Amino acid sequence: MSFGWKLRDRRAGTAHARPMIAVAVALGLILTTARPVSARAQDQSIAPTSELLAQATELPPASLYPLAAKLFGEDRRDDAVRWLYIAQIRSRFRLATASGLPPDGEPALYGALLESVGRPINEWAFGDVPAVTARMAEALDWDATHANGFTPKGPNRAALEQVPGGLARFRESVIAGGDELRKERAAHGLENR
Repeated sequence: MSFGWKLRDRRAGTAHARPMIAVAVALGLILTTARPVSARAQDQSIAPTSELLAQATELPPASLYPLAAKLFGEDRRDDAVRWLYIAQIRSRFRLATASGLPPDGEPALYGALLESVGRPINEWAFGDVPAVTARMAEALDWDATHANGFTPKGPNRAALEQVPGGLARFRESVIAGGDELRKERAAHGLENR
């Protein structure tokens, strides 16, 4: 299973309501595919943002994507980008450490969340390469300095180095290719800030 980080070509026209629809779909997936995670994730979808942020170290990775979507919907976009990358680190770490997960369970859930919640956030975020790479660095720092109550770090050292290392390398490639990225975005009608 590949845990590589990559940038996908995105076209303009994503509706801003899409993240909340995606959250509803994702919660449906959680309820049907990952029962131990479902009750907590469902509760998180209605909790105030401040409460979610206070509980973030204990939340399942699937609950961090709705947190990013909520922040984006509240026009706290830089925070949303940071939490999207924290969600990706935590979900990729979970997948790297949990053997035997059925492919139509958590792996499919995280893919759907990344596509539905991550797409509109990333479309906005990559309009400012220095800012998005700063948010990636903040996500890496947050993950390194906070416990993971859902997937313990201690017994999973190899994955702990692999997953954040992948995001760090992706971040460096985004910095190096920033000019080309801006040109591609402009060619596709996406805003550069």
